[in-house]
Parts: sequence; C-alpha cells; structure tokens
Amino acid sequence: MILAPGGKPRSLDIPGEKEFEGRGISYCATCDADFFQDKRLIVVGGGNSALEEAVTLTNFASHVTIVHQFDHFQAFAHAVEEAKQNPKISFVMESELRAYMGNGTLKKVQIENLKTKAVSELETDGVFVFIGYKPNTSAFKGMVEINERDEVIVDPAMRTNIPGVFAAGDSIAKRYRQVTTAVSDGTIAALSATEYVRAKE
Repeated sequence: MILAPGGKPRSLDIPGEKEFEGRGISYCATCDADFFQDKRLIVVGGGNSALEEAVTLTNFASHVTIVHQFDHFQAFAHAVEEAKQNPKISFVMESELRAYMGNGTLKKVQIENLKTKAVSELETDGVFVFIGYKPNTSAFKGMVEINERDEVIVDPAMRTNIPGVFAAGDSIAKRYRQVTTAVSDGTIAALSATEYVRAKE
C-alpha cells in the first residue's frame, strides 16, 4: 500500500483571502513569480521557505517586504543573512496581516504590529504566504508514525513504520515540496513496494 494523500499550504484565514486567492495571493514562488515582474510583493513567514523564496522573488519583483510575527527568524543563519544582505528586501517584524484589500485584484494589506497594536496599511501587488504546510494525514493517525507537523515519517525507500505500507508526496516529512519531488517520491515508493511484494512471493 502506498499512501499519497497530499496536503495544502497553511493560510492566514483573514478577511479577503478567498476573494484574492489567485488574484494576488500565492503560496508558490516557483509557480507564480513570473506574474509579478517589477511588482511590489509581500512574503509572510519567518522560516527557511519564506526567506529563501523571498530571495528568489527579488529576481522578478521590484521590492519584497517580509512580514513576520516574531522579532527573530526560525530559518538557518545563512538564509537570514542572505535575505538581510539583499537590497530589494525589507522587513516588518512582530507584525501580522489582518486583511487583504483591493478591487478585483489585491491592492494592499492591513498589518497589525503585535507589540504596539498599531494597525497600518501597506500597498502591494501580491502576497506570498509561507507559514507551513498541512498534510492530509488525519485519517492515518494511530496507524502509521506521524510527527508533530502531521507528516508521515518514512525512510529513504519511502517505507513507513508498518511493513508493506509506503508513503510519498507532500504528506511525508521532507524539506522541499514541489511537483518534481513528489514524482520522485512516488517512483521510489512504487519501486520499493514492488520489491516488497516480490520478496513475499
């Protein structure tokens, strides 16, 4: 058996989100960066994905503002330093987005400073949200081993802790989540499953 339930990026769940998804809100820089040539962008998040994708977006955007809820980042030091050294990136720390605003397409966001409680607006052409990923693994809890991020734990051969059960794609514990990595996971899982079945014959 191969488990491949997938998952979805975590969203902010704030006003305007449904209205502007695909009209200024994105969860994938690799997929959508090219639509924002010479535009002003916001990246939400403070982990490796947020900082690395923010740097990637500077190859397209005129400016990128990183908005993060804490006064420090959870990313690797080299990722933080690379972002800080990029002249196209600025930072709004200890703050959270409270609403997406616009008319047909996203035009600006409402931001609250968590320390002062001051609320302001920031004009933007797009927002990229990188605050984590939610695997669709709730149905498998108590069956296969799942970590604190709800990801299925597998070994390099995509084997779970249960013999004969494999997992692949965006539901497993890994760093990068792209179509190409999911396809690779699936290939490995299929080959491993085939090997397992043949060994039982």
